[in-house]
Amino acid sequence: MRILLIRPPVPEHTIGLKNVMICEPLELEYVAAGIPAGHEVEIFDMIVERNLPKRLKRFRPDVIGTSCYISGVNEVIRICRIAKLFNPKIRTIVGGVHASRVPEDFADRGVDCIVLGDGTTIIGELLAAFESGRPLTEISGLAIPDGDTRVTRTAERHYMPEPDSLPFPRRELVAHLANRYYYIFHQPVATMKTTWGCWYKCNFCFTWRVTDGAQYSRSPESIVEELAQIDSPDVYIVDDIFLINRRRLSAIAHLLRERGIRKKYLVYGRSDFIAENEDVIAEWAELGLSAVLIGLEASTDSELDSMFKENTVDYNVKAIEVLRRHGVDTYGSLIPNPEYTEKEWNRLMQFIEDNGLYYLNISPLTPLPGTVIWEEYQDKLTVPRRAHGLWDLSHTVLPTRLPLKQFYRFLLRTYSRAVLDIRRADRLMLRTRPPVWTYRYLRLWLGAMKILFQLRSAHRHHSPRQLRRAMDRGPELPAAAGS
Repeated sequence: MRILLIRPPVPEHTIGLKNVMICEPLELEYVAAGIPAGHEVEIFDMIVERNLPKRLKRFRPDVIGTSCYISGVNEVIRICRIAKLFNPKIRTIVGGVHASRVPEDFADRGVDCIVLGDGTTIIGELLAAFESGRPLTEISGLAIPDGDTRVTRTAERHYMPEPDSLPFPRRELVAHLANRYYYIFHQPVATMKTTWGCWYKCNFCFTWRVTDGAQYSRSPESIVEELAQIDSPDVYIVDDIFLINRRRLSAIAHLLRERGIRKKYLVYGRSDFIAENEDVIAEWAELGLSAVLIGLEASTDSELDSMFKENTVDYNVKAIEVLRRHGVDTYGSLIPNPEYTEKEWNRLMQFIEDNGLYYLNISPLTPLPGTVIWEEYQDKLTVPRRAHGLWDLSHTVLPTRLPLKQFYRFLLRTYSRAVLDIRRADRLMLRTRPPVWTYRYLRLWLGAMKILFQLRSAHRHHSPRQLRRAMDRGPELPAAAGS
């Protein structure tokens, strides 16, 4: 069979990191690695590639697989509908973390089945079922669309196998696009995953719920073996928390030195771990640790407590200091509350300035379906659930205390003051800074300007007309097309 794995494009209204980063479609590379020999597979990345009808006509797939976060639901459904209109016999599979938590969002006649767990290990069984005619209802770990709002779940399936048993992702399928993938100044960059799940239970995040509170971690030997096969000098480890286990980090570091592997690493870390384990940071800085993404979230302990963060502002401050002492950049994530007034926005800006933060991702509090806070906020939404492009963690989907336009103006002002000062950038960037007059530096500035331009008009995306546009799912299917 011919299988086309598709990453959907960024929706029209979506704001944010798409302008300063495009990473390889790791989730599809993993699924491709699980496809048995004898099948033909391609990956079509619609973030950097165009013209889906042309690819369908050239490749003529029997099966299409795609996945997304919440903001891409309508784009995924659009892809499946276009595929069914091209050939009603094409089988369509949807997966990903959002599908695992809210498969109902993908209930559509263009979608044949929704994978609720690890796609790498189920894809072979699905392809065999398509070839033999075996009913999908007999395969565990699926949701089958039943109308436009409901799904029928099959028997439960363990989320994933022993992580070391997974094959390495098939990066060669997008090797021709390698020069298009980057993360701010990290280019070329490969993405890598070493742990699924999380040890903490922040109420705004569903990562720990996707794996039912369990963590699935690869061994140091498996991690280093994959690193040895990666050509890129920069590696972005996308685990929700990589800097978490001293013994594991020490074992990985030992193997890296033993095998003489030198990379520049971008990883996620908890500030309390970083603050209490400076020797680990020192060791990894020598091995190439260049930047750490930290969920700082807020500038007050009361806000952190309200998020079930199990952390403190003091730890956040100490972690930033530790990283700076060892020449490692901090990429800080912050979550302003819709209740913010000018006072709270000013306090957040002062926190950014006091702690020398330059690289920032500021995401208004968003109650994602499947999180603990969803139940609290689901009846207060100002953006329809179906307007998925606005659920991008850059738009606010909740009522704001400030007028909506003013809320976005403060968000815009905070970004602008932090990012657009060249002297500030020159003073605060550490290992990741290229020379100012280079393409990479210019690309960051252009990307930042695009984000700021989008934020200037973000309040207009909440108009009835724009919300209707954001809810569009593509061409309607005739009754027989999805059957």
